[in-house]
Amino acid sequence: MRIIPLVFLCFTLIRCSGSKEKPVETTDSTKPMGIPKMLERNGAPVDFEKLKGKILIVNLWATWCMPCIKEMPDLLALTKILPPDQFELLLATDQSMKTMDKFVSKRGLDLHYVQLQNSIESLGVYALPTTLIYDRSGKEIHRLLGDRGWTSEETLLLFNNMLP
Repeated sequence: MRIIPLVFLCFTLIRCSGSKEKPVETTDSTKPMGIPKMLERNGAPVDFEKLKGKILIVNLWATWCMPCIKEMPDLLALTKILPPDQFELLLATDQSMKTMDKFVSKRGLDLHYVQLQNSIESLGVYALPTTLIYDRSGKEIHRLLGDRGWTSEETLLLFNNMLP
């Protein structure tokens, strides 16, 4: 009888020791999602004309989301690796500007924080963090679900494959 709990324990340990990377979900191209409207921290609309021709990475987060906060230093490291003329990273929340500003001033990470003008749920997102990736024409091409190692080989390969 003792062998059953031992087998279960071994199976559990094997399952939990796998890669930390989350799968990349490719968005169904028959239901493209456009880039949502967003505001800069100063209240001005995000100028998507300035971002034209870049791959847009929109990381959806919230101040209460521990996995979101945990991955922010790695997202900052990613911005130092990706070519700035090819990629733009936005950290978007649907929380109030006041809440976002308080968080940003406390954390001090030099990231591009913006406020969504729609709810995260209206984007078909029901778990955080989730990252939406848009191609140069503004079409959603990937959804990355959950936190991840943003500077991992697998993630960098994903972005490298988007380059011309």
